[in-house]
Amino acid sequence: MAQSQVAIIGTGLIGTSIGLNLMARKDRSYTVVGADRDRGAARTAKKFGALDREVGSIEEAVEGAGLVILAVPVMGARRILQDAARYVKPGTVITDTCSTKAEVMRWAEEFLPAEVYFVGGHPMAGKEASGPEAATVDLFKEATWAMTPSPRAHEGAVQVVQGLIESMGATPLYIDPAEHDQYAAAISHVPLLISVALFRMARDSAAWDDLSLLAGPGFRDLTRLASGDPAMARDIVSTNREAIVHWLRRFRDELDTVAKAVEVGDEPVKDLLASTQLDRDTFILNPPRRRRIEKMEAPSAQDAIGHMFVGGMYDRLKQMSSANGDGGRAPRTTDSDRELRRKLGIEEDDDRR
Repeated sequence: MAQSQVAIIGTGLIGTSIGLNLMARKDRSYTVVGADRDRGAARTAKKFGALDREVGSIEEAVEGAGLVILAVPVMGARRILQDAARYVKPGTVITDTCSTKAEVMRWAEEFLPAEVYFVGGHPMAGKEASGPEAATVDLFKEATWAMTPSPRAHEGAVQVVQGLIESMGATPLYIDPAEHDQYAAAISHVPLLISVALFRMARDSAAWDDLSLLAGPGFRDLTRLASGDPAMARDIVSTNREAIVHWLRRFRDELDTVAKAVEVGDEPVKDLLASTQLDRDTFILNPPRRRRIEKMEAPSAQDAIGHMFVGGMYDRLKQMSSANGDGGRAPRTTDSDRELRRKLGIEEDDDRR
């Protein structure tokens, strides 16, 4: 059986970490191809063992690929979706790792052919360092990975991406794109800007030379995000401005509350600190969990490999979708489907037969 091809477009921290994880599997039946606007980054990713080969164009990367992963800044995804649409084959599954989702989902709907399945994604993992040199094989272990499937994506394509995520050691979280962007603004994008503001506050002070001598782990930790990729941060702000402004104003209100407590002093300060300490400790010790949606079955690890990387699966997805007249939902399992699963080496549980 022919090998399937996985294309990773963008070989920075995220793309190279995905490649390292995919390449680490000893029994893999797929090849990993990478492309990057910075050809040197792609070569570095290959040197580190994240790719079987690197290519110089989107066309070369996606041609013949069953799974395409866009690991680029948000605005870069628009251009790539537009360009890739001319080259991807019917039945191809495309996902992304962009930090905002609403605009990306809109571009996918606008540019991709109907028979290409887009499933949006965003791994909540990373570090301030960027580039392939910062990549690690376990970057996504125990991370939450947001999923925003396109309404027209076949259920089998959604399972492909879910399987990819779970095989990386991450937990998939199904979420509406607009909801994702609103919440990511609070939990990810505003902290980045607060990090920038805190560092600028100190750095722009006339006393910086002396201040900097006192800068310990606390200041360094709180300003860590300011060392991230400026281009990526710019794209985040450009595609999520309204939500970010909303949460910045909420943060400003919280700062006012803290300032008033400090002005009064004594018990108000202690009460504020104690209640916040309790809330945060509870969050750290007992992190919230969202149950998996009932209608989506989780593929086993064996399912994930079979669905993603065995040659011919994507053509089968296309056949299943085109034969289905109910808006792209998964058809009833037939004898031929079961035979395909047996050929892929995927064992079915009794309750799924």
